[in-house]
Amino acid sequence: MSLILAKVFGLYFLVIAAAFFLNPDRFKNLYGKIAHDENFLFLGGLLAVLIGAVIISLHNEWVWGWPVIITILGWWSLAKGGALLAFPESIKFFSFIQNQPPMFYRILSLVYFGLGLFLAYKGWR
Repeated sequence: MSLILAKVFGLYFLVIAAAFFLNPDRFKNLYGKIAHDENFLFLGGLLAVLIGAVIISLHNEWVWGWPVIITILGWWSLAKGGALLAFPESIKFFSFIQNQPPMFYRILSLVYFGLGLFLAYKGWR
């Protein structure tokens, strides 16, 4: 299961990295709009809980090594989704993201790219 999820997350983070790098202004605007849209926050919370629950159910492996990254992503998704559903104002904690210059998104894209490349490598090697 670790290899399949490494491939999925690897591709996900590589695509997100490219989008952040190529369109930083778009994501800055989107974060600003998302923070003020109750419907989006609710649906985003539901989706995050669902994704987190699936990952944890299939891959709750606390091992010393790279597969724990997938487990942490699952728990992070579950916690983030739960926070959005129970405490929608918690999104304000992340409001600093929308106030960052475009270079912030480009730097973040490099982090996502590194994580995506690492997971894709582990999944397909």
